[in-house]
Amino acid sequence: MKKKVLAFFCISLSLIMLAGCSTTTPPETGTPEEGEWKFERPIEIVCPWGVGGGADSTIRPMAKLLTDILGVQVNVVNVEGAGGAAGVEYTYQQPADGYTFMLGTQSLILVDLQDIMSMDFKTEFVPTTKLVHSINIIAASAKAAEGKYSTFSEMIEYVKAHPNEVSCGMLSATGADAMGLRQAIKGLAIKEVPFGSGSEMNAALAGGHLSLMITGTDEIAGLIASGDIIPLLALSENRMKMYPDLECSGELDIDSYIGTWRGIFSKKGTPQGAIDALVAAVEEAVGTDEWQEFLVNAVYDEREGYANPDDFMALFLSEYDELGAYLESQGALKKQY
Repeated sequence: MKKKVLAFFCISLSLIMLAGCSTTTPPETGTPEEGEWKFERPIEIVCPWGVGGGADSTIRPMAKLLTDILGVQVNVVNVEGAGGAAGVEYTYQQPADGYTFMLGTQSLILVDLQDIMSMDFKTEFVPTTKLVHSINIIAASAKAAEGKYSTFSEMIEYVKAHPNEVSCGMLSATGADAMGLRQAIKGLAIKEVPFGSGSEMNAALAGGHLSLMITGTDEIAGLIASGDIIPLLALSENRMKMYPDLECSGELDIDSYIGTWRGIFSKKGTPQGAIDALVAAVEEAVGTDEWQEFLVNAVYDEREGYANPDDFMALFLSEYDELGAYLESQGALKKQY
């Protein structure tokens, strides 16, 4: 009898131990598995440029769509200064916890290659998804150009005869806009005037306090329609659909085609689950009627805009090569990778 009781006890104990071993241990709180990330508090997307400019005007409608898709508030935080470097520095100081991302353009690559930042942007930030890719336009103030020039060729001849009289506004003297201008004017004496915000620059050009501006088409479409500014040159391989009468650099044999792309970056170390969740939300957002309408209205439909992480990374690396070569030709390259 004692042997039967002992056998029963041993079998019961074995079953209990087996059951305990087969129990699945729940994942630790705050460490969801890849692909299962769920945002639980507001997200910040840092915009390293001011309110009213092309960068700000691009990320705000996207932030609204992402808020609806993700179910948490997506806030845009403008931190301007130093050609975008101030916004990068701010983002770099935030924890890489999946709740802070940043909008970026190739201007940040130029700033990095000129060794203006405290960190290596190329290795400390990861291109996550590209949103738009605009065509830059060199445009003239209608007031400032009256009786002087109305085409790009006429402007060039005027500058040759009046060196340093013509001024050109841009958001960064170290950015892609300055690069595009210098490629187009080929060493002619034009005063470069950096501005802190697109709205400030637009007002200066429309008021005749500035001669020229180089910027994305999205930022000046309204001023062109109102007649306050005159488009002179599109930095593109072919003429634009929106402005078929506007000359382009391709037909004038001007080696200047750079157009501002804008994409979302994440700080190195950001959880992959958070990145994947954001990318999936952006992919859903770009397919909405609201975003497609935005692209048309802002003239972002002239070039392919959206790019997934792999394609964006390939562009990012190729731009480092191209922009690095340009800076080296200008004697301005300070950092090499």
